[in-house]
Amino acid sequence: MNGWNIEKLATLVNVVYGKSPSAIEKLDDGFPIFGTGGVVGYTSEVLYEGPSVILGRKGTIDKVQRCTSPFWAIDTTYYTTPKRDFDWSWLYYTISSFDLRKLNEASGVPSLSRSSLEALDVAVPPLHEQQKIAAILTTVDKKLDVIARQIEATKTLKQGLVQTLFRRGVGTQNTDGRWVPHTEFKDSEQGQIPAMWEVVPQGMVSTFFNGRAYKLTEWEETGTSVIRLQNLTGSGDKYYYSNLTLPEHQYVNNGDLLYMWSASFGPYIWSGEKAIYHYHIWKVECGERLDRLFMYYSLDWLTTGMKGKTHGSTMMHLTKAGMEKYPMVLPPLAEQRQIAKILSTVDSKIELLTARQTQFMNLKRGLMQKLLTGEWRVRLDGSASET
Repeated sequence: MNGWNIEKLATLVNVVYGKSPSAIEKLDDGFPIFGTGGVVGYTSEVLYEGPSVILGRKGTIDKVQRCTSPFWAIDTTYYTTPKRDFDWSWLYYTISSFDLRKLNEASGVPSLSRSSLEALDVAVPPLHEQQKIAAILTTVDKKLDVIARQIEATKTLKQGLVQTLFRRGVGTQNTDGRWVPHTEFKDSEQGQIPAMWEVVPQGMVSTFFNGRAYKLTEWEETGTSVIRLQNLTGSGDKYYYSNLTLPEHQYVNNGDLLYMWSASFGPYIWSGEKAIYHYHIWKVECGERLDRLFMYYSLDWLTTGMKGKTHGSTMMHLTKAGMEKYPMVLPPLAEQRQIAKILSTVDSKIELLTARQTQFMNLKRGLMQKLLTGEWRVRLDGSASET
């Protein structure tokens, strides 16, 4: 790496302990107060003028933060002050490229020592290269910020649409096929709804089937996949298998509606091959009067409402009998499908934005690996080349 040096972080910055916030007044505005997870408030006091890179000392030790203005950092954090000239954005990205969790020195609450940070080996390019590397990565971060705002705005739009569609509907179709808004409404146990809608127990128009509980001795190395909660939530992709012959309702096929009722809560449309669903999951079969996708959004709306009324680990306790008795609004089938179509269009937009977000996150990770190690060198004209 011509012109680059491998140096300890301690040659670039002082790693300084944050201070307790007990002596400062917490305000709604002012200078930010940094904790290990982010900004935890504001104050009129200043601990350091900035710029600085802020790191977790205890608790969240792998979230690297930066601030270019005056701030306060609490005593579970470190902040950094310069020993020489360098580009602060470059340093932020460089420290972010380390897996700081590997420096954890505690068996309980994660802890990061100052000496471990100071001993990090940093590949230090000339200042003009630092600035160019930082500019490239900042451009990607700006794009990620735009996408994140778009995702948040689209989710907010969906929340508003759900409230409107499950209270006001889309209306009725005229002879030209256009949807004409409802004009007559009635009071119900689900609030005011269009006069032509019904409110019925969920079990009247759908059937909830319990998943099967397995013994460890019943798992097989091959066979039919058994869907567990972690396979639906994304917290684990390992599947177990079964070769048992079960009643047909114990199997789930592509497009079937499932509901997670324990630990994780909410509906899920299965998109895989034929499988078996485990205990803590219900399969929901819809009758002739109920559209499956409408039921998915109805259950999602119901779950969101229940989560909003509860807290933490005591979030919810759901029973099959309780879910079957729970009242739901039931528009005519054509209107159900139109409501589901509108919401699925918004969901498709969120999925598209999320895929773009993942694409740019992968791009950023790749660029950090190449640029911050000197494998790719940048030129002053902005182009990059492989050494």
